[in-house]
Amino acid sequence: MYEGATGNPATAEDVAAYANTVGAEDFPIFADGAGGYTSALPISEAHPILCATTPEFEILSCYQGHNKHLTALDDIRAHAGL
Repeated sequence: MYEGATGNPATAEDVAAYANTVGAEDFPIFADGAGGYTSALPISEAHPILCATTPEFEILSCYQGHNKHLTALDDIRAHAGL
């Protein structure tokens, strides 16, 4: 997560609020307010941008648009064999 709901760089509090909102408290979500991680991903300027990764940070899939978190969570579950 590179940006919080306010448009400012993402913080740990933004990540916790997002995870709680989408029901993903058991999935790792990272705050990357400096943009270091997101600059390495194949994404454009569309918002919001979401990429699902493995624990080794291999990209499983990336999404643009709203409400893609459920698809990303499904991809993570499938990769984990759940």
